[in-house]
Amino acid sequence: MHDTVMVPKKFSTFSLRTANSRITALSALIILLLVFTAIAAPVIAPHDPVAVDLANKLKAPSLNYPFGTDHLGRCIFSRVIYGTRESLKVSLIVVSISASIGILLGLVSGYFGGLTDELIMRAVDIMLAFPSIILALAIITALGPGLNNVILALTLVHWTSYARLVRGEVLRIKEKEFVESARAMGNSQLRIMFRYILPNVMAPVMVVSTLDVAHVILSASGLSFLGLGAQPPTPEWGAMVNDGREFIRTAPHLTIFPGLAIMITSLAFNWLGDWLRDALDPRLREGRIE
Repeated sequence: MHDTVMVPKKFSTFSLRTANSRITALSALIILLLVFTAIAAPVIAPHDPVAVDLANKLKAPSLNYPFGTDHLGRCIFSRVIYGTRESLKVSLIVVSISASIGILLGLVSGYFGGLTDELIMRAVDIMLAFPSIILALAIITALGPGLNNVILALTLVHWTSYARLVRGEVLRIKEKEFVESARAMGNSQLRIMFRYILPNVMAPVMVVSTLDVAHVILSASGLSFLGLGAQPPTPEWGAMVNDGREFIRTAPHLTIFPGLAIMITSLAFNWLGDWLRDALDPRLREGRIE
């Protein structure tokens, strides 16, 4: 019979904390590199991302073309770099607008209750009755393809999660003693909502918005893959994966590199969101470690 090796609790806790800190540092570094890449794309990219060069089409990765070239001879490395701009732009705009709408409606719904709450929550229920990607597809089909319409469609389907989250937090917080004290001191309802309640609901909103960036990147890439997002010759990761679909056997680098960009970016924001969730909720962090 083999002896059972007991791992000290302090050792396992330390190991887990070390692993989490390393993953967090890696995700933060990746996100900083992505932001830098998006800003400095014209300096970093070695070639024009939309310049057609049929003499060099479907070239394998090399020193001159680190990620190879596509079926039109365009540098995939340069297109991935410029695609970082498009993906981050779409995700940040969608998350910013949808979070703002959802926070405002959730705050009003939870604080005032009654008919106002009923109307807003029924609207949320109607939106949530449809799968988000299907609803986005329907909206873009009605409006036409393009990144601007992708932003509009994804914003319309993403605000609901923020509204429901904020409403639940407001219902919990508005009965607290400090809110009652604010009322007793004669503060207006708007001041109570935005000065006393709103700051206390922002922690979970920050977590959800960070995770939502990854979700929006995946959704926008999926819509571009279907031809409903970025239109040629705009460099966008999902569209690039679609362009390389016909050459997956002969030139797999056309899909591998933009696909890796989507995966790494989504993982980085998901890891950062997990860290924020643990950092902003000490009880959850302790429960996970122990």
